[in-house]
Parts: sequence; structure tokens; C-alpha cells
Amino acid sequence: MKCPLCRSKKNEIIWNNKIRSGKKSWTKNKYKIYKCSNCSLGFLKNLHDTLEDNTIFRKIFDGSYSIKKYLTFNRPRELGKIQKIKKHLSFKNKSILESNCGAASILDSLKKDAKLTAGLDNKAYKTYVQKKHIFFSSLKNLNKNNIRFDIILSLAEIEHKKDPILFVKCLLKNLKKKGMLVFRIPNYDNIYKHLGGVNFLKYDFRLSHNFYFNEESADYFFKKLKLKVIKKTGLQEYSADHLFSFLKKHKRTNKIDKIFTKKISKTIVKNIEDNLVSTSLLYIVRK
Repeated sequence: MKCPLCRSKKNEIIWNNKIRSGKKSWTKNKYKIYKCSNCSLGFLKNLHDTLEDNTIFRKIFDGSYSIKKYLTFNRPRELGKIQKIKKHLSFKNKSILESNCGAASILDSLKKDAKLTAGLDNKAYKTYVQKKHIFFSSLKNLNKNNIRFDIILSLAEIEHKKDPILFVKCLLKNLKKKGMLVFRIPNYDNIYKHLGGVNFLKYDFRLSHNFYFNEESADYFFKKLKLKVIKKTGLQEYSADHLFSFLKKHKRTNKIDKIFTKKISKTIVKNIEDNLVSTSLLYIVRK
């Protein structure tokens, strides 16, 4: 196997078992996942593009791709991400595009400060999103327009793509000369994996992810694209109580034990982010 990113043939199999095929389901057959010894990228043996369609992906893994489902399930998570991103980047008077925008919860929260807001996603969200924002139903549709953006958001997306290099190059065509791209990337080398091992990986490895990035492979990815990293930090999406409840039960659970005070939990989360062992990595890059 050649690494899809650096083309090295030096790699190892890190998984040869069933992987998650839905919210609470696993494949019948075993799947191989490799990790490149050169650039550290993890990748599925047989890359696919079916789940790049969000109406398919969200129906399988979230239960539905409807506007109602997005607002009840995705919206709280998305608003949590953008609040963390706001600590590192100002959106005031900026033209903003969010790829993979869904029902545009993030764009709604940014609209009052932004100069212009636009979303890119499946046409199923068009009627709802275009009430407040410009809407693009495909990269082809996006690249035909004359708008150039100060900031483009791509949050938890490149790991799904069959060709993430090509995808980012398409986004770059729509970026202003001094514009910035913001990526939230799931972090393979996160604290859950380090402490939980197989008990975490059996939930984390899934059909929707072609790739598993860590800091080393993400750095390599942006270097190959000749992009300058302006900011790199951790983005932890769960509380300290969530982490310790997972470790206690050895499985994902909605029943979170109350262990820490809010102040202590905040300190633990900050340390996790500062040490880049968070569930996701946040990269702000530009040409």
C-alpha cells in the first residue's frame, strides 16, 4: 500500500477488524486501516467517496439529514466549536464561507458581525440556508462565482474526502490573497485513544473516515499544499467529566458522572488542548 498523502510504501496495519458503519452499528466484515511510517497519516485501505454526500452521511451517523435533526443534534456542537475558534480569530467585517454548513448554525451566529456569509453543502439545505446567507450546492457551483472570501471554514471535513488535497485546492480558488482557511481536524493521537486504547478505537474507526490525521500528518498535509500555519492548537469537544466517565465505563455513554467542579474541568480541558492531545486539532492557515 502507498500512502495517499506522501506516496511512501512504508506503513503498518493499525486495525484489521470491524469498524463503525452507523450511529450504533458496525460492519459485518473486517476493514484494514494503515498508518504511514513516513508522514504518520492513517488511512482506510479502500478509499471511497459515497459518504461525502451529507444527506447520506448524516442519515447514517446522525439518524437524519433533516433541518430539524441538525438544529437539535448538530447545532449545540457547532456553536461550541465556533466559540473556541473565536478566541483565535476575529470574524468582524469579514466575508465568510463555511463548507459543510448544514443548517448554517455557525453562519447564523457570525452574521451580525460579518460583512458577508455564505454556505456550501448539499442542495437539501438550500431553501433553509439561503433565507439568511448565500448558498452553494457544490464545489463546481462555488468555483463559478466571483466572490472571494476573507475566511473559509472547513470543520471536520477533510477526513471524509477521498482526495483532500484536491478539495482544499478547490477552496483556495475562492480565498482572497491574504485570506485564511480554518480547519477542525479529528485528532487520532487524542487522550481517549492514549488512555482507552481499543475500547476507544472500536468506536472511533468508522466507514465515514477515509483518513486519520494527527499533528505530524496534518503538518505534512499543509506543507505539501504550500500553506503557512498561522495558528495550531487543540480543540477539546468534551468535558473532563466525559473523559473520566468514558474511562470508568470503558465505553461511550450518555450518562456522564459529575466528578469535577466547573473550574477544575476547565483547567483539565485547557491542559489537554495545550498539549495537543484533544479530540480535534484546530489549524488556521493561509497561502
